[in-house]
Formats: sequence, C-alpha cells, structure tokens
Amino acid sequence: MALTSFDGSFSFKQDSLARLGDRANRPGMSAQDHAKFQNSPFMQSLRKIEELSFQKMTIRDKRRAQGDPTFQPQDTDFTAPKAHQYDKAMDYYKSLGVDEFATQKEIKDAYRRLSLTYHPDKTTGLSKEEREEHSHIFIELKSAYQTLADNPTRRQYDRDREKDQAAAELNGWKVQKRAQFDAREVLARLQAAATAKKPSKIVEVKIQCRLEKFVYGGFKAVRRKRNLVSRLGAFSSEDRIFRVDVPAGAPTPFVRDFRRQGDQHEDAQPDTIRFSVTSKPHELVQRNGGDLHIRREIVIAGDMRSEPYLSLQVPGVRGRLVLLWGVNPFFGHPGAKPAVLRIRLSGLGVENGGALSFTARVGTTADSKNPVS
Repeated sequence: MALTSFDGSFSFKQDSLARLGDRANRPGMSAQDHAKFQNSPFMQSLRKIEELSFQKMTIRDKRRAQGDPTFQPQDTDFTAPKAHQYDKAMDYYKSLGVDEFATQKEIKDAYRRLSLTYHPDKTTGLSKEEREEHSHIFIELKSAYQTLADNPTRRQYDRDREKDQAAAELNGWKVQKRAQFDAREVLARLQAAATAKKPSKIVEVKIQCRLEKFVYGGFKAVRRKRNLVSRLGAFSSEDRIFRVDVPAGAPTPFVRDFRRQGDQHEDAQPDTIRFSVTSKPHELVQRNGGDLHIRREIVIAGDMRSEPYLSLQVPGVRGRLVLLWGVNPFFGHPGAKPAVLRIRLSGLGVENGGALSFTARVGTTADSKNPVS
C-alpha cells in the first residue's frame, strides 16, 4: 500500500493553480506580506481543512484495504485522468445501494442487479412517464458506476467529499446534497418480493437438431413467446430467441436450463425454460450412446477372396468419407457363403472414445448389391 505524506502549503498551491492559473505565480507580494498572509485566519482555516480531510482519507483507505484485498491505493491516483466527470454533491454509494467501503465486485454486482430493472431495454410495458423516470434513474446509476468502478476516480471523488465534510465540521456549515435516487429501498423491495414469491417452475421444451451438431458442436436457435409483468402489474409479451449451444460430444438428450427467463407471473418467480435436445434421424448413420453405426450393410463387389488386399470407402456424417485399406482376412479361404466383416473404428464416434462401426459383406460378383469399392 502506498503511503502519502501531507503538505498543506503544497495543497494550497495546487488549489490556487487550479483556480487562478498563471495568476497564482505572479509576483506582487513581499516576503513580509506573504508571511502575514500565511498566518491569516483564512490560511489557517484552509490548513485545518486539509489536515482533517487527509486524516479522513487515511482512515478510509485503511478500512477499504481491510475489507478488499484487491484495493491498492497509489499516490498517482489523485493525478490520474477521471473516468467520469462526477458531481461531488451526489452520494453515488447511495445511488447503488452499497456501503462506502464496498469492494469493486459488490459495486459491479449492485449495478448489474439494478440494471435489470432500470435499463431502457427492461421497461417494456411501462407508461411513458414511467419509462422517462426509469431513464433518468439509469443515467444516475451509470454515472455512479463509472465513478466508483474506477479506483483513481473513486479516490478523487472520496477526497473531494472528505474536504467538503471537513470544512462543514470546522465551520459549522451544511454539506451540499442533491435530491437523488436511493437504491437501498429498491434493493430491499426486490429482495422482499423475491422472497415472498413462489419458486419458479420448470417448463420443459423438447427440440431436435441435426446429428452433426452433436458430433462437431453447434447451436440451435429457438423462438418462443414470453409473457411479461411490469412492476405495476401491466401484462405484455415479447418474442424471445433462445440460443442453445450444443458442445461437441454432448450426450443425448442434452439439457440446457435458462433460469427464470420464461414467462413472468404476479405471484411467482419467472419460469425456468429447460430445453431437452435430441438429434434428428440421420439418413446414413444411427447413434448408439457415444458410437455411430452405419445403417446399411456394406457389400464389397467382386470375388474378394482372391484379392490379397481390401479397400473401401465408408460414408459418414456431413459428407465425410472414411477410407479403409488393409490386408484381406479372407484371402485364400474358399467358401460358398458370403463372409461378414464387422469393423469398429475408434475415435470416429460422437463422444471421446466413441467409434464408427459398420458391417461389410464380402461375396462374389453375383452376390453384390449396392457395391462399394
């Protein structure tokens, strides 16, 4: 953690430069007048304010560090560019409903939760006045998040507010405050409503997709109508497209839950949509667990008993062809009946360790039907 020393005269010079620019360095005051001015009640009051605000910031940094191990204050925080031009009269902690020593994660979580209610995309079904109100609140939430989510900006904001508080305590003033949104009431109401409502029910939706998506991976887009209920009890509906990602080698059925993203209800939490995905029947192959089996029997043309080597092409999924070549196990073995060859090719199935299997019949030319060369 960086340690910051306090220099009241330096701080006063910085404030003077900010207010007066080059005029702050113009000569015109004698050494005696300068010493007199430094000891004036005005300068003594400024130094007291600086000292008290520095003490407050030191205490604040220590408390933040105790509750947030990721907090690493730096001296350069106070000279870094602001991520947002904040209004120090606004209590952004109150806007987000968090403690002044909240961690960055707590600030992010609070902003996300409130955005689910006040984001413009979430105001479907509200009146024009309600949408305008939500829009203003969301702008305030966004300003609060941009100020507090950036550590240097947050420390500059805290320091400016500590200075105003110190001046008020020493001079008997009231700190300037603006009328604003208080998220603590909203968060408490949302929590109470969520606790009071019945748990969401699971709505199972069965869908099918091509077998290739289970083999190579892919997604299935599903359009469903979703009923909505606003905070004021107004009913509406929307078309929602759910993207169901199917990973390569997924089991069947593959289940994917969209928690509380279904129909909304007045007395219960939104439904959970459970998609159960199976594969459509495939023209060439049939799935059996993690294996693929070619549906039709492969017939090898010609009298393969007289050929020392055997070769054939086997169709698979997505136009894939498997070339098989090797020593003919039936070479030199006479026989009147056709020979059957059962082949299992590991690693060519759906799941890891799955196989592609098929049956090949080795016969004479007269026996050949649907020959494969």
